[in-house]
Amino acid sequence: YEKIMAPRARGNLCVTNAMQEFLITNFHIKRELISPLYDKPPEFFHPTSAVNMHELMMRLQEEFVLQCPELMREMCETTGKDVDERTNACTSTLFTKVEMIDGVKTVCARIDRPALVISSTSWTPDEDFSILLEALEMFDAAIQNGAESGGRKCWGNSHVVVVVTGKGPQKEMYEEKIKQMTLKYVTVMTLWLEASDYPLLLGCADLGVSLHTSTSGLDLPMKILDMFGCEVPVCAIGFDCLGELVQDGVNGCIFDTSDELARQMFQLLNVDRTRDDHRIQGELSRYRNNIKGMIRWRENWKVQAHKIVMSACPSTANFRNDKASDKKIN
Repeated sequence: YEKIMAPRARGNLCVTNAMQEFLITNFHIKRELISPLYDKPPEFFHPTSAVNMHELMMRLQEEFVLQCPELMREMCETTGKDVDERTNACTSTLFTKVEMIDGVKTVCARIDRPALVISSTSWTPDEDFSILLEALEMFDAAIQNGAESGGRKCWGNSHVVVVVTGKGPQKEMYEEKIKQMTLKYVTVMTLWLEASDYPLLLGCADLGVSLHTSTSGLDLPMKILDMFGCEVPVCAIGFDCLGELVQDGVNGCIFDTSDELARQMFQLLNVDRTRDDHRIQGELSRYRNNIKGMIRWRENWKVQAHKIVMSACPSTANFRNDKASDKKIN
């Protein structure tokens, strides 16, 4: 049906250049009648402010206490005075704290905060989550071994928190594997978030990890686009056509093995923190700058789809032109 009808259509849209070439070759669609329309992130995916980050982390505080008890204890020891006088509740999170600056309570990023890595998964066999777990074990071992660079110990962050979001059939199996891991500097958490909280958490991350591989090799992961919308660079497992979205060394890194992922994470996260920016600087900052200004869905539709849709619907285009002429006459 599709092979019969597609060449007869006045216009066609697809999601990648790779898919465009596939359809031209296999469905015999004329090149001038098909155009790629890349997915783009909606406007609500954007970097999260320090205030919104603090409010989110306060809402997730119980989950952090449950899944990162030792890390939370360390935090409480260093911020024992950060307690609300009225409620006696802790006013600090792993990532933020409230300080008095010029007599005003101000939310600041903690200079001793851990690095935050986000990965979203459907917990299904088509995403090999064991690659990430193996990488984290190697990553943690590299930190423990005091990896040397230029004759000095190089590790700018005291800890790394890896948050994995999503639901799926293999979640419990992998959660059991996570419990059995003996990591010193890396903590792995699994969360199921409210729809409104997912963009906020993503906007707090220093780095994203994508394990999605396209079955067809012709489409791209929406989860990476969501990360880019939040200006979060990504380490993504490679597959055909991924280069249309992730440019290795420009807006992220592409890996094929857990060893490569471990090395990439070490290199990207090995940067000292500053109080002024709640995100890690260094190479990640360059990647973020290359992501900034990404066109969003509404503008993308106008630029990429409008011409081919209008050419496929000449009566609609003529109607719009007539309406414009009427306005000028009136």
